[in-house]
Amino acid sequence: MLRWTAWLALTAFPLGLVFAQAANVSPKGVVNLNGQPVDPFHQTPGKVIVLIFVRTDCPISNRYAPTIQEISGKNKERAEFYLVFPVGSETTEQIKKHLKEYGYSLTALRDVDYELVKRAEALVTPEAAVFSPTGTLLYHGRIDDWYAEFGKARRAPTTQELADAVTAATAGKPVAVASEPAVGCFLPDRR
Repeated sequence: MLRWTAWLALTAFPLGLVFAQAANVSPKGVVNLNGQPVDPFHQTPGKVIVLIFVRTDCPISNRYAPTIQEISGKNKERAEFYLVFPVGSETTEQIKKHLKEYGYSLTALRDVDYELVKRAEALVTPEAAVFSPTGTLLYHGRIDDWYAEFGKARRAPTTQELADAVTAATAGKPVAVASEPAVGCFLPDRR
């Protein structure tokens, strides 16, 4: 019996280590606009990480530019915001032009292998994901309810899911709503 217990302990430890390491795998296909690998989960230790998935050609994403900048500006001391461009057909030049055109000052990342898309469970743009400082997904979904469905916008949003999630996460409190479906432009191969 002692041998069996010892064998189990010896084999279970490395297996547990493998699973623990797999959960914290750094995204290898995520790069900045200079083509250098970036891991947003290890760039700013101790901060909440917010990923906002956008496309240069999505009219809904583009209309959200002022809202995204406002939320990120209010929370820049406690959270790190990234614009994530997951569509491989968008060139670095197109993305740089888009950032300038919409006045973005956020760090832009390319995620053409959908590593961040999968981790955030994103399906459309714009869509947001809020992660704890340890990389746990706390919220994913719409920024707010401005769009009831594609092509149908309210005069003004009545909810603020992203802002609420960031406020809760940065205060170390539970996020009230973990997920809310986003309305926007579908990501290729993610329907």
